[in-house]
Amino acid sequence: MHFSTHISVALNEPDAVAELASEIDREHLTTLACYYTQDHSANKLRSLLSHNFPGVPIMGASTCKGVMTEKGVHFGCVIGIMAIYDSGISSYGTATVTIAPCDNVTTSTQLAIEKALEKADRVGEVPGFVLLHATPGLEEKIIACIDDTFHTQVPIIGGSSADNHIKGHWSIFNEDLSTVQGVALQVFFPSSSLSTGFSAGYSPTEFVGTVTRANQRELLEIDHIPAQQIYREWVCDHAGVEVPKHFVFELVTKYPLGRIAGSLYEQPYYKLSHPISFSEEQGLLLFSDISEGDQVTLMSGDRDKLVGRATRVLKEAQRNSLRRDQIAGALSIFCAGPMLYLGEDIHRVQSMIVEELGDTPFICPFTFGEQGRFIGGENAHGNLMISSVVFYS
Repeated sequence: MHFSTHISVALNEPDAVAELASEIDREHLTTLACYYTQDHSANKLRSLLSHNFPGVPIMGASTCKGVMTEKGVHFGCVIGIMAIYDSGISSYGTATVTIAPCDNVTTSTQLAIEKALEKADRVGEVPGFVLLHATPGLEEKIIACIDDTFHTQVPIIGGSSADNHIKGHWSIFNEDLSTVQGVALQVFFPSSSLSTGFSAGYSPTEFVGTVTRANQRELLEIDHIPAQQIYREWVCDHAGVEVPKHFVFELVTKYPLGRIAGSLYEQPYYKLSHPISFSEEQGLLLFSDISEGDQVTLMSGDRDKLVGRATRVLKEAQRNSLRRDQIAGALSIFCAGPMLYLGEDIHRVQSMIVEELGDTPFICPFTFGEQGRFIGGENAHGNLMISSVVFYS
């Protein structure tokens, strides 16, 4: 099993795909993962890639402003591809399903899983892991359906598709279909072993409260007080800074809300919810679902810790492996919020990953929600997270 990554900054899809197709070796090519900025049409990429690589499973998702590989951080109008090469005993299958507001998310996700297993010729089997790319807003229901379908917690690695300015210009595709609202997933039955990691990288503060009113992704009250008021007070008391009413994205990225997802050796670990904006009802709009009765903690992200956490998650993934074979490749999912907050420091993140992995190929999009399996075995969707899978030769 081996990997290669390829980048194109061509301004139109035909030129970009032609460039990429000239670089990618076809022999033993098993699947392609494609990440692209909103400058490109998902449907054009789907059509051109499937034409150039007939019979090859392809997964695509839009990324915020750029993509990261072992060759650097690539911003602008960019397409990044990871090519995966595997032996004949491996099997991979993809599916994309559009999910309209009136559709049942569980039924649609089950259809996607069935299609992917059929294409992999592995109906009734449990995959090694699932690569998931959904459009924002559907993730928790999709994860629950995947867990229920396989009756076990198959490792999930995923990132919600993103655009550059949270304007809904995101998209996903596989070789058959592209959509701006739905789910794309791929079942992996690789010939070699793999390990996964999923982490927040933020620290809990002393401020904790109970959600007393919520509506899906709108947090309305904490301890019977408007959530907007409580959040602003917590940030001010903890950091000594005011959260202005017009909402500063980079500021709130430093101070998300966390919920305990589990514990290891009596130490809790958290999944995060990223505030997007204040709502008209004095609440907070989030990038993840929240429920009445949830206990929320104000979290804090130190810049140096945020720079180093991608490497820590890769190390965690390797610790989770029972084998110590040579690493062949890695796929990481890095939240767009911390990427934007870190600015030029994102190049330090890339350098530290290269220091950890050497010249091993890896690819990393910047997403609007992250999915993964915690060290305790739970699959979850969170914000401001990092999710990684490491493949071994």
